[in-house]
Amino acid sequence: MYYIHKEIKNPLKDGIELAEELQNNIEDPSLMILVTSITKKEKIEELLTGLKQNLRLDNLIGCTTAGEFSENYETKQGALLLAFNKSCKVAVGRMPQGTPARENGSLLAEDINQKLTEKYPKIDMHEKFLGFVFHDWNDDDENEVIEGLSSKLSFPIIGGTAADSMEFKNMYQIYQDKVLSNHTVFGAVSPKKKFNILYGHGYEPTEYYARVTKTDGYIIEELDGKPAYEVYSKMVSNILNVPLETINKYIPNENSNLDFTILYPPGIQDIYGHHKLLFIKKIENNNIIVSQRIKEGTFLTLMKTSVQKTKESLIHEIQKKTRGFKLPFTFIIECVARKIIKNPKAFEHPFVSEDFEKWISPNENILNEKEVFKTCIGFNSYGESIVNGVMRFHNALTFTGVSFDLESTSKINWKSSLKYFEFSEEELKIILELIDSRLSAKDLLKRLDLSQTKLYATLNDLEERNIIKSQGKNPKKYYIENILEVLKDVSDRLDCQYQYKKEKRNELLSKF
Repeated sequence: MYYIHKEIKNPLKDGIELAEELQNNIEDPSLMILVTSITKKEKIEELLTGLKQNLRLDNLIGCTTAGEFSENYETKQGALLLAFNKSCKVAVGRMPQGTPARENGSLLAEDINQKLTEKYPKIDMHEKFLGFVFHDWNDDDENEVIEGLSSKLSFPIIGGTAADSMEFKNMYQIYQDKVLSNHTVFGAVSPKKKFNILYGHGYEPTEYYARVTKTDGYIIEELDGKPAYEVYSKMVSNILNVPLETINKYIPNENSNLDFTILYPPGIQDIYGHHKLLFIKKIENNNIIVSQRIKEGTFLTLMKTSVQKTKESLIHEIQKKTRGFKLPFTFIIECVARKIIKNPKAFEHPFVSEDFEKWISPNENILNEKEVFKTCIGFNSYGESIVNGVMRFHNALTFTGVSFDLESTSKINWKSSLKYFEFSEEELKIILELIDSRLSAKDLLKRLDLSQTKLYATLNDLEERNIIKSQGKNPKKYYIENILEVLKDVSDRLDCQYQYKKEKRNELLSKF
């Protein structure tokens, strides 16, 4: 796994340099994720043109962002490229967004399943896969797409909604060498590394709550039998101890005046006691339009946060999910609204009012912040997706991500270590060449001092014992799918053989 993060000044030239650096570090990468805060379509196309001069883009997906970050470095006219090693299984797909969105998500999942089966006929269905999904902001159907995807795919999925730098004009999805609109793009990969999914938001419930008594899909019309916004605004007024007239100066409307809807969103408690947030998109005729469908009878709790809780929620989640990891590496998708809470002056856009900072609790010292984030990369989005066990939804005001343990096997002295697994000299030569490589018989003949007859005989024997695998024809490529699992299996076989031989020795000795 390897990433590159840089400012983009000349998209074509920078694209060429990105591809050259990646090729120097990962030969023939599998899944590649490109996220960029460039918002002009023709500039993104130039960047892709540069990339494909030195890279195959068959397995490239991504989207535009409201900024990318790595360690303590953030770009607003940059690009972040994350690539997985070539030994990882991968499939990518796209689907035009539309109605019914759930069916589109289901069709996209079927497409991914079919591609994986066709590319890897002997695929182990127990192998751990991870999905990445990127949506278009204009379609408002992310939750339905997630429902469709999760109905057909059994592995975790994280993702985000394409963004721009708070202009809400130019948001694109990237698929192979194309720049798209109104699409969902998806990639599945077998990372070959231990990983844990991250999710959180940093909000906590207050003592204020109300029952939804009238709703129509995404529109909450009444709370406790009264106009919904009247009840919500009164709760905010009470918790802040400011007049209702003041609260009503900041009625949210699409992408402006979102002060209180960011700091005090409603939340829904699930059966496990966790609160899922509802992002308020706008107010119309005292109705509250939210980002998810709501059923009548649902209890909404007023939630609250602060700068400290917003920052610590991500820090604590990363620490928890990387505990025990020897070489942690984290990819994060974070709502741009969380960035605004941390630093209201970070974006020059009337997303919130000039008074926003009045309502935020003062920041306090955050311990270990730099230490935690020095192994993190990611981007700012307009919404975050997660499928992980019972969590299957798209939301805003949150973060999602994945932490990997990149403990490297490159420092292992394979030649000396593998002698304990009783491979023949010919087998050992072939295995050493195929660790992290896919090679044809012709490639192996060039590298090894073996006759063609001996090579093919050994390859066939290794494949019959499931130590190596092959794919394709003319030429057939040989590879080791998972060296750890292979060695565990060989070790188990040796244990069985030695136990059997020991029993036979004891059987003979008992006759004396």
